[in-house]
Amino acid sequence: MLGVGAVTLAAVLTAPDPDPSDHRALLTCAGVFAVVATLLALWRGAPDLVLHLICPLGTLATTVAMALAEPVGLTPIFYLLPMLLAGYFLPRGEIGANFAFAALCCGIALANWVDPGLRLAMFMAVVLICGLVTGVVLALREQIRVLVTRLGELATHDSLTGALNRGAFEQRLEAELARTDRMAAPCALVVLDVDHFKRLNDTRGHAAGDAALRALALAVASAKRRSDIFGRIGGEEFAVVLPDTGLAGATTFAEKLRESLQETMDGITVSFGVTDARTVRPAVRGMLHSADIALYDAKRKGRDRVVTADGRRPWGRGEEIVAPLFSARR
Repeated sequence: MLGVGAVTLAAVLTAPDPDPSDHRALLTCAGVFAVVATLLALWRGAPDLVLHLICPLGTLATTVAMALAEPVGLTPIFYLLPMLLAGYFLPRGEIGANFAFAALCCGIALANWVDPGLRLAMFMAVVLICGLVTGVVLALREQIRVLVTRLGELATHDSLTGALNRGAFEQRLEAELARTDRMAAPCALVVLDVDHFKRLNDTRGHAAGDAALRALALAVASAKRRSDIFGRIGGEEFAVVLPDTGLAGATTFAEKLRESLQETMDGITVSFGVTDARTVRPAVRGMLHSADIALYDAKRKGRDRVVTADGRRPWGRGEEIVAPLFSARR
């Protein structure tokens, strides 16, 4: 902001002027702006207070330039620069405070260095233009924020069910496993899959399949805790990470969810595979592999059931994934 002000002010002084008596003072002012801008640009670790004072500093710099200019001319237009910066980067409260400060400084400068007949008109013009431009910048900022938030959701969430997509789910699972390792806390993973989903699509249509997936996602979202992580990791396959939960607790969660889905899914059943970080080595691929094998075992045993992975073989670093043993839980 100060750099643009310095360049603009210096450039204006190159234009023909019948009264150049104020040029030296204004050129000195532009030089000071440039030095301050350079120092701020080089000060990479500037505290927040300094950054929040940049806009008031720009307002004061504009007021000084108005005091030096003879006549004032278009110098008040420089009040736009700090307001543009405030409108894009600062909270609403600080925007209002900076706008009030700019209006006050402009009024003082006009009262001291402008003919009485022009003061009110210039003041109204500066305040209205700065207010309008700041409002437009603020509105654009809010639209950009909403757009970025929406794009972030689309990048991390499944559009049909609202669950995390596979990439985002695996990132969250990896972070949770790292926390589990640090805290020596339990962590379980439940994988669930709609039984005979292809048959459902073929007999009732894809709209019915989509409705079933949405209903399942809604049921899981209602059953899980706030800290649990829910994602869609395949076509009709979902997964839930249960922090601070062991294999027994996760099995109970899965069984209750299975019974709930059995009552609400209109004849559609769901199979579950359950594992935890103590059954297999706590890594994303190992956990998913273990839960998937338990899930496939549930499918082989007749579907509509919960199967847990019993990793009786200890895990070592760098050891290949070994298919665990299973025990069915009805």
